[in-house]
Amino acid sequence: MAPAQRSCRVLLLIALLTALPLLAIVAAAAAGAATATTLGNKAALMSTTQSSPIVSRIAFGSCANQSAPQPIWDAINKFDPQLFIWLGDNVYGDNKRPFRIFGKERTIGPWKNVPRFFPSTEEELQRRYEMAKSNPGYAKLRRRLRYSILPFPSFAKYFYPVIGTWDDHDYGLNDAGKEFTGKNTSQRLLLDFLDEAEDSPRRKQAGVYTSYLFGPKGKQVKVILLDTRYHRDPLFSDGSILGNSQWRWLERELNGPGSEITIIASSIQVISNLSATTAPLFSMEAWGRFPKERERLYKLIDSSKRNGIFFISGDVHFGEITRYDCGCQYPLYDITSSGLTQAVEKAVPSSLAFF
Repeated sequence: MAPAQRSCRVLLLIALLTALPLLAIVAAAAAGAATATTLGNKAALMSTTQSSPIVSRIAFGSCANQSAPQPIWDAINKFDPQLFIWLGDNVYGDNKRPFRIFGKERTIGPWKNVPRFFPSTEEELQRRYEMAKSNPGYAKLRRRLRYSILPFPSFAKYFYPVIGTWDDHDYGLNDAGKEFTGKNTSQRLLLDFLDEAEDSPRRKQAGVYTSYLFGPKGKQVKVILLDTRYHRDPLFSDGSILGNSQWRWLERELNGPGSEITIIASSIQVISNLSATTAPLFSMEAWGRFPKERERLYKLIDSSKRNGIFFISGDVHFGEITRYDCGCQYPLYDITSSGLTQAVEKAVPSSLAFF
């Protein structure tokens, strides 16, 4: 694994600094055959000779506490992305009891007698989504992305300015999986937040996984959004993360028509083994906690013979780039962008800070 590169407040790690070029270069170099998307200003998006716009600037992030200051949107708007991808914890919809080791209500340690986290009511979760959606910086991003295509109405059907999946806190409960009883309500509220069409298949299926294809032929970017919550078995079970129906869908997506770049978005880290290493001491989630599932994912990517695949992920409140050299025919990268309202010193225990 390559050494991690970290920063305390990361929107999109590579993308915010150098736009999609480097993301495209990473995927293209790894694949050996993928074609990088064309770079340039907004005019490059609307090519009069192509049937759909080129998408070359993609921003992505996760972990945005709706009650915290969110100055990061100023930087995002300055970057001027053509697409924004939510990677989960888009709001913090659950609630947290105080940290208590001793006393009548103990929330921490093997002797705890009450759970530290508990879900909100439907009304409260909806209120938190409304607070997030009305944030001036985020509202500005949504307006600009939406209005940028008005001079080119024929492109509207190709353009999804804000897309996303969820993680545990917007799912409704910290570290929750398929056992969470409020997941269908949470799914509806998330899709409302994302302005998902009322007739969207995502409103009818079990889970929020989906995919998008951007750009004209020869310069296409496919974005696959995974759902790591709705079907996930309990932690420490080494069971399933995606569930049977989502696995079948993902196999079809990867074995379908090719694209120059394929971005697989997972709310939790795919390649990093930090969660598995620290599991006895710290509650961190990742595919590393489900090694059989992760190996199945690597094998599926390898068997698909698809070029230009890399992962983006969130959850951990710090930024990281990890690489895996044995997953398929070319190195796989996972670009973690987490902590839109968080800082690394709040996420990484001081005892691990020197690593």
